[in-house]
Amino acid sequence: MKKKMELVIGGSGSGKSAYAESVICRAYCEAAENPANFLPKPELYYIADMMPYGAETEKKIENHRKMRDGKGFSTLEWYLDLPGKIAALPVSGGGGKAPCLEGAFVLLECVSNLTANEMFEPQGAGENTVESVVRGIRMLREKCRGLVVVTNDVFGETGTDSPEMRLYRANLAEINRKLAEMADQVTEVVCGVPVQVKPGKDERGGQTMEEGIRLVTGGAYQGKSRYAEKLYPGIEWADGATCPLSEAEHCRGMKNFHLFIRRWLLSGDTKERLLAILLEKNGNLAVVFDEIGCGLVPVDAFEREYREAAGRICTGLARSAVRVDRVVCGIGSRIR
Repeated sequence: MKKKMELVIGGSGSGKSAYAESVICRAYCEAAENPANFLPKPELYYIADMMPYGAETEKKIENHRKMRDGKGFSTLEWYLDLPGKIAALPVSGGGGKAPCLEGAFVLLECVSNLTANEMFEPQGAGENTVESVVRGIRMLREKCRGLVVVTNDVFGETGTDSPEMRLYRANLAEINRKLAEMADQVTEVVCGVPVQVKPGKDERGGQTMEEGIRLVTGGAYQGKSRYAEKLYPGIEWADGATCPLSEAEHCRGMKNFHLFIRRWLLSGDTKERLLAILLEKNGNLAVVFDEIGCGLVPVDAFEREYREAAGRICTGLARSAVRVDRVVCGIGSRIR
């Protein structure tokens, strides 16, 4: 395993677990087949952190057990306090009774569960969740020969969250960004297809101030604004959540463009007129917006209209755009 740590992200049922298992098992088998390079023989661990709350979670846990059956994993059911669990382990294997992470190959699944456990369980880290999760995985990286960490993409919906869920998504996104910085490779799994996000080609230099429509998109809390600010320095950014609707005609950059669209529709105006204004009167505009078209179709009629309008407007802009970038875990990629 040439890379020390790989972060794997994807939506529910995307195939990210199968991909992650294939990566860590391949690395482990390569090491086991070359014992001269790996003495003593390395261990293979699966850190499971989904708490068995009821029939649904127990079924998922059982499915994952079947997936890794016969592949040589030793399972560690660590639901909370990853730093404490790792610190308590002996340096050596403890006579075969205690796990030894030194030089091991480890698959951790899944960061989204670990984050929820730390936030909402009585014995969890609470307001220190981000620090605890990141520190624990950093400790794993330092000890392991190879580490694959699975996380979940829950950032592409338009549904109204409770304050608790907004905090959860913000915490998970911050953790994902920090892990992406730490990782040697970041892979997004889409419909079972792995797409390498990091390392990727940096296309920022020398192309940042080209004239025309420019889009930066991605799920919520992915670091899009920071990426856009580096990509297009010197722009004065309007905030689509609060700026006057007249900004559509003359501003040079707008963040939270999806919220601007929402406010535009609530004013009684149409998506067709907004798109026409942007293309005909403001053809040198950079916009940053959340992907909101994923997830379940909203029950509320306006929310459905809003989601559809946002998709149509941004698609219309992309057709005329000179550049489109997508940000995942703080890492931007030019997709057009």
